[in-house]
Amino acid sequence: METKEGIKRTIQRLVPSLVSLSHDISSHPETALKEYRTRDAMCEFLHRHGFDIRKGAGGLETSFIATSGTATRPAVAYIAEMDALPDIGHACGHNVNSAISIGAAVALSKAVSPAGARIALVGTPAEETGYGKPVLIEHGVFRHYDVAMMSHASTKRMSYRYMLALKKIKIRFRGRAAHAASYPEEGRDALSALILTINNIDSMRQSFRRSMRANGIITRGGTAPNIIPDFAEAYYFIRAISLEELGELMGWVRDAVDGAAMATGTRAEITEEGYTQYPFYVNRELTDIHSGVLESLGLKQSDAGPYAGIGSSDIGQLSYVLPTLHTYTPIGAGAHIHTAAFRRLAVSGSADRAIAEGALVLALTGRTLIKDPALLKRIRHSHHPPAVFTP
Repeated sequence: METKEGIKRTIQRLVPSLVSLSHDISSHPETALKEYRTRDAMCEFLHRHGFDIRKGAGGLETSFIATSGTATRPAVAYIAEMDALPDIGHACGHNVNSAISIGAAVALSKAVSPAGARIALVGTPAEETGYGKPVLIEHGVFRHYDVAMMSHASTKRMSYRYMLALKKIKIRFRGRAAHAASYPEEGRDALSALILTINNIDSMRQSFRRSMRANGIITRGGTAPNIIPDFAEAYYFIRAISLEELGELMGWVRDAVDGAAMATGTRAEITEEGYTQYPFYVNRELTDIHSGVLESLGLKQSDAGPYAGIGSSDIGQLSYVLPTLHTYTPIGAGAHIHTAAFRRLAVSGSADRAIAEGALVLALTGRTLIKDPALLKRIRHSHHPPAVFTP
């Protein structure tokens, strides 16, 4: 296996083309399940470096698996997230995340013999909607890998951060329309029921646990002020630090909805949109290895705790099915993800330099695992997330 310095030299040679790929992806943002150009740009890059390409993995047209090596084990999968946000483009930094993973995969593939390991780059679409990885998991895409890993563009350097479980729900009320001036007594106001639900949820916030979140918008509220609405709808994101807490919070939301329906004489329903996103299950052995690599390179982790600034991602599901490393690489300061400022930061000079750091750290982490098959086997067999609870 090639030395640490050899891998470092490989990444240094790759950096200009990785930066070009990152900027190209950022300049052509594609939203969830429309990442055709992004997919092709990534696949062309990997094919040039000897990877075999299979597009459309797991039944998703914009997903792909790029593979180097013929060994069954050890098998390491790097994750490349692909989609942009509506209106504000790559404001989550997926252009940087993907360049880091691609650089790490290519560098590691050149450091081992083809028969010594299998290195994969899995292109996962639709992270922003929480859809891509669950579908790929259901289709068995990750079944044959020992570990998965990626690094996320951030303002901090961290080996891990916790994530919140998430349900996306639609709350709908159906009432009875009536003229608001002439015959209001004939109506049953769906909008009033929805507003009462929102107030009910807000009144519960003082009892929320610290990690609970319930945020929503009204998506349908009526057609004219002189018509009592017979239909109203809200879209809510419900989050908590565990699936158990998520179930508890969903119970409170149902009570809020049922109480509003009873008070207004309307009918209510709650429907879930897409997949429930899981919290991220931290594999301590993997994070310790990553921390050791950072230390060996003289890179200091940020002081922020693992609960600071946490959100949700569909990589939570992946962490429940195999050991998964989701780290954070600093690309600069002064901007938070999902803002136009972060999109600009993700194509800055500091972000370009961060690609080199992130790719090197992930490649060396993969090298550590491949060098010690017994360690990798222990990590795989000792990975026991809590039993899945469906709220």
